[in-house]
Amino acid sequence: MRPALLALTCVVACTPGDVGERTPLAAREPARDPPTTATAPADPAAAPASSPASPHDPTAATSLPASPAPSDAPSSSPASPHDPTAATSLPASPAPSLPAADSPLSRDSPLSTPPSRLPSLSAPPRDPAEYFALLAPLRCDRAVRCGEIGASERERCLREQPRARVLLGVERGLQAGRYRFDPARAAACLRLLAEAACAVDHEVLPAGCLGGAVPAGLLPAVAPGGACERWEECIDGRCTGELGCPGQCRAHTPAAGGPCGADTLCSDGLYCDRDVCRPRGDLGAPCDGHWHACRPGLVCQGYVAPVHEPHAYRRKQLGVCEARPDAGRPCHRVSLGHDCAPAQFCDFSAAEPRCRARSPAGAACSWQDACADGLRCDGLRLSAAVNGAGERRLEAPGVCRPVADADAPCDPAAAETRCPIDMRCGDDGRCRPRGDTGATCRERNDCGPYHHCEPATRTCQPDAALGEPCRPDRGGGRGDAGPCFLGACDPAARRCVGACSRGN
Repeated sequence: MRPALLALTCVVACTPGDVGERTPLAAREPARDPPTTATAPADPAAAPASSPASPHDPTAATSLPASPAPSDAPSSSPASPHDPTAATSLPASPAPSLPAADSPLSRDSPLSTPPSRLPSLSAPPRDPAEYFALLAPLRCDRAVRCGEIGASERERCLREQPRARVLLGVERGLQAGRYRFDPARAAACLRLLAEAACAVDHEVLPAGCLGGAVPAGLLPAVAPGGACERWEECIDGRCTGELGCPGQCRAHTPAAGGPCGADTLCSDGLYCDRDVCRPRGDLGAPCDGHWHACRPGLVCQGYVAPVHEPHAYRRKQLGVCEARPDAGRPCHRVSLGHDCAPAQFCDFSAAEPRCRARSPAGAACSWQDACADGLRCDGLRLSAAVNGAGERRLEAPGVCRPVADADAPCDPAAAETRCPIDMRCGDDGRCRPRGDTGATCRERNDCGPYHHCEPATRTCQPDAALGEPCRPDRGGGRGDAGPCFLGACDPAARRCVGACSRGN
């Protein structure tokens, strides 16, 4: 099963889905705060799925300023009506030149694709409104190109963009001055959206470029101690609040050896290991298997976790920070993905998995992410039994075919079909999109992003944002249980309010 696409330009949480190999490029569950800095797992496979935001930027040749997003925070996960022009009075930095067309990104980089999709701009966007207008079609086109949505869903994707910014509190933050607009960063990320391949290493990209609740052109403007609702609003550190429940920006621990934990994150270049901030390893440095032990773009290779069983005792064996393995080299499970280079996939169908080049259209395929951009391993069958690598055993290979659209034939028993990620293969053997406004439903999972299933009418209805009217008797519970997106319906005021945790 592939996960349901919850939204495209935000870190979405509208539709729970199964977790699979091929995750949508535009993020998943809502990132109200960056993840807590956990201690090193005993095995890298147990590490969290998210990747941190990083100051390392492949568009460095464009003089793009490094992202101030926290090192221990996710790269925002992945889509973002109110009038987006309401926040255009923010101070803007001087308008620099657009990234050069012959930059490394557009030549030999694995992110490079034909320039026909590049935005035709003579200058960077002047303000958030112009940026959002350019951003929406690029994000939706990329979602279609990469098989996240079907071509028939592009218009719905475009409609959802401004609404997502309202639901996720981005417009509210803009109007409150908790973000500042950076034209240079916005322009570079527009180019990246148009050029980037579908399979990328998100850890080395500026946060919010290819997806995320907060578009990359918006930088934080809240100093430590200031009021905030999202971690992306904080210049340094994390936000102790959440949507509709303001908190304060809490500064990072600035130096190695300092304390860290759930409420205190480490600065860029550091990671939290057993409540202490430690430097992330450079190429060739020893590493202990922690998912952040190596700097962005590197992975910890060769780490062997200790075993303390009396009859199977094994000492810990440190690994080495290395570049992601290329084709032919052994690979391993890292959280929900693998440690191969972005242009490769890890062939978990083998007893000894190795990185392989993604296959072209018409080729046989043995795993869920084995096909090149825009293709799916159609008809792949995996059994419940596991192989020597601890993965589901290959029952029958599939064939790499272009991603289909609604009503295309599919095999509901297959582990992978041609259906776009946000669609499911129905019992009738057809790709079925999740419901738009007014579609019949039985549960929230039947509805598309930013919709809920209204119990009274059994139809999909748009989620309400904080402060908007709601009916408390229509599933108005906490979180995603009712009509309020990441909130609750106040029965007295009959308006959506933040579902604040204790202390907020």
